[in-house]
Parts: sequence; structure tokens; C-alpha cells
Amino acid sequence: MPYSPWLLVALLVGCGALQASFNLHQGAAPALIAAALLAALAVIGVVFLLLRAGRKSERFVQTATGLAAVYLLFGIVTDGLALLLPLKALGEEILAHPEQPPALSGAQILVLLVIFGLGVWQLCVWIRVLRRALDATLAAAVLVFLLLLVVDWIILRLAVAVIGVA
Repeated sequence: MPYSPWLLVALLVGCGALQASFNLHQGAAPALIAAALLAALAVIGVVFLLLRAGRKSERFVQTATGLAAVYLLFGIVTDGLALLLPLKALGEEILAHPEQPPALSGAQILVLLVIFGLGVWQLCVWIRVLRRALDATLAAAVLVFLLLLVVDWIILRLAVAVIGVA
């Protein structure tokens, strides 16, 4: 990715807008959306700290740009596909009858399989970006990705607790 702080800012704004708009469309509370955006910013901060700890802080803009571009490109496709699914109805059905899986049509199963495949691909690309940026082994890059996932989850939970959204 090119060194362009403005491109990074534009991609981060695009990622935030995509995440917020999809979550709003699905009926998430605005405070919960704000907590998710805060968690995403924390992940970006951890990427910066990891690069700085490895004495590679000059790679931050390109690394964050790459991660944001991957999120945005895959997010546009997977969120668009997810709009084809009755996510609210499926969630309510699962909560009402947790012992019985919801009935899905063949087309809905196909959409879920495509979303799953794209998710695995996105995961592989993110790990590749982290591996190259950190000059790390594959195992280390996977561990860094898992660390970022844990940081996202912890910050989201803390923000939800502070804001008071369930």
C-alpha cells in the first residue's frame, strides 16, 4: 500500500461508516455502535504499538491502510450479501428455539457459505498483511491477529459496560 495518511484517514472513515450503517440497519443501538467504533480504534492503536515495539513504526500507515482496505472491500461484499438474509428474524428464531436450528432456504445457505468463504479469505489476507508488516512467522502473525481480536472484544465489552448498553 502507498504511504498516504490521507488515504488511511479516508479508509478509516469508510470503514466506520460501513460498520455503523450496517449495524444501524440491523437495529443496533447507537451507543453500541459507538462502542464498536471505539474498539476498532483500540485495535488500530495496538497495531501501532506492536509496530513500534518491533522498531517498525514507519510501517504503520501502510499497514493500517492495508488492513482498512481489506476490511472495507470485504465488508462491502459481505454486508451486501448479509442484506439478502433475514438476520433479525433468524436471530429471534434462534433465541426462541435454541435447540432447533432455523429453517433456511437453499439460496440462504449458499449466501451463508459465500460469506463464510469470504470471511476465511479476509482472515488470510489480514494475517498476510500483519506477517509482512511485522516481519513475523505465520504462527506469530496468527497470534497477533488473535491478540487484536481479544483487544477488540475486551474494549467493546468495557465500553458497553461504561455506556450502559446491553
